[in-house]
Amino acid sequence: MKKTNFNNLPRFRLLAIAAAAVAISACGGGGGGGGGFPILPIAPAPESTPAPQPPAPVADNSAPCFNEADFREGTTVEFEGAKPGAGKESASFYRRSVTEGREVFAGANPIAVNVGSETVHVMRTQRSTVKKEYKDLVGGSILLYGKSSTYKQTIDPDFAATLPPGFLKDLVVFTSQVFEPPFSFPVDMKPGQVVNQKSSITKSSTVNGRSESSTSIPATGELIYHGREKLETPLGTFDTCKLSLKITVGASVITKDATQELWLAAEGPYRGQLLKGSDAKSSKLVTKMTYSPK
Repeated sequence: MKKTNFNNLPRFRLLAIAAAAVAISACGGGGGGGGGFPILPIAPAPESTPAPQPPAPVADNSAPCFNEADFREGTTVEFEGAKPGAGKESASFYRRSVTEGREVFAGANPIAVNVGSETVHVMRTQRSTVKKEYKDLVGGSILLYGKSSTYKQTIDPDFAATLPPGFLKDLVVFTSQVFEPPFSFPVDMKPGQVVNQKSSITKSSTVNGRSESSTSIPATGELIYHGREKLETPLGTFDTCKLSLKITVGASVITKDATQELWLAAEGPYRGQLLKGSDAKSSKLVTKMTYSPK
């Protein structure tokens, strides 16, 4: 038999022979009851598999136009709006909201947002009104539970002592609108995507804890993401997400539609905030804003 000179063999041939020797040894060599070893091809060493990478973000999706800070306790948004193109003398719109902690509402425990508080004193009587909206962020979707208004009237104790017995000295009126089930809309939408949901709106009121009225009517919600749009505002020019929210209330024969177009900032210090809103009656453009996220 002709002898092989290993010094003259290329390196890859030497590696192949070594691998074959390992295979022979593992099969017990040429003896024993195995009938020898099978002749197997020698495969190259497997390449390392790269770690899976998250999908690249879609440049024009709606996710950047929602800010998780709006669901954290202590976040405050305060802004003024006016009709686009109108002078300073035009009537403006003002809104201030403060994200509070979780609060029991409609059998759930959503995040409460204080959207209006006012206290006045009239003839030794204190009257206060607090308006709240309830929402949550769960599994990449925003849930809208409804809203409430609490009116309290308290008479000064010294003055109340002069009133006749049986006179109603303290008054608490609570009214609410509950969405059952909550309206749920995804945060991350693609241009042209439409989301529909059926629900019902239950309106109820109590006076000093005693139920006064309660009515429930069917409702549907439709959210459309139109895509990105540049918007010029007194605060600057921003890349925004344009959405349409349509709420239809009532039975199939008698219905009432309310459609709002919304432009939310996709960038900058006001990311996720409403910069422009319009409905069938009017349009408002934000002229001033103070946003303090937590």
